[in-house]
Amino acid sequence: MEPNQTQPETARSRAMNWIIVGVVVVGALLYLAKTRRDQAQSSGTANTAVASNALLLIAPNVAGRPAPNWTLPNVDGKPVDFSQFKGHPVVIDFWASWCGPCKDEIPWWNHLQEKYKDKGLVIIGVSEDDSVNDVKNFLKTTPLDYTVVMDEQRLESSYGMPEGLPTTFFIDRNGKVSARVLGLEAQPELEHRVEKIL
Repeated sequence: MEPNQTQPETARSRAMNWIIVGVVVVGALLYLAKTRRDQAQSSGTANTAVASNALLLIAPNVAGRPAPNWTLPNVDGKPVDFSQFKGHPVVIDFWASWCGPCKDEIPWWNHLQEKYKDKGLVIIGVSEDDSVNDVKNFLKTTPLDYTVVMDEQRLESSYGMPEGLPTTFFIDRNGKVSARVLGLEAQPELEHRVEKIL
């Protein structure tokens, strides 16, 4: 009779063991799923933070972001501070004297500076030339009727490095970026962008 009495107990014991194992496995799977979800959310938040803090010249979307302040020397070595143009619509054009498309834009910028100067428009050419003498020599034959400053890699930490020239920022009176244009754009499009920040 004893063997018959222990069989149900053994079966019950095995069943309980399987239930315990099942609970442990389900618990482990739930814990693993929660951990992965938390990691994914953390990674997503980090990626969003990186994107929102990315440098203006390389960020995927810059509209609405504040333009960082800077102080750069003009061709005569005198400091020009971006904050002095506070309250003005500003165009910042990254260019170089050796850049063909940049040269094409210069007459357009001269025209727009003259046309909209009474509305407070400020155009700033940020030269990516290695030598200020190259810029001075260029200006002798091609006058720029707007402010010219030398980058000298000083904007790398706040704006980044241009992926191509010209690269142009349109900044509204509140100091927020309205648009960024990489490469040469036709004069009517440039003027339209200027009119949006006036």
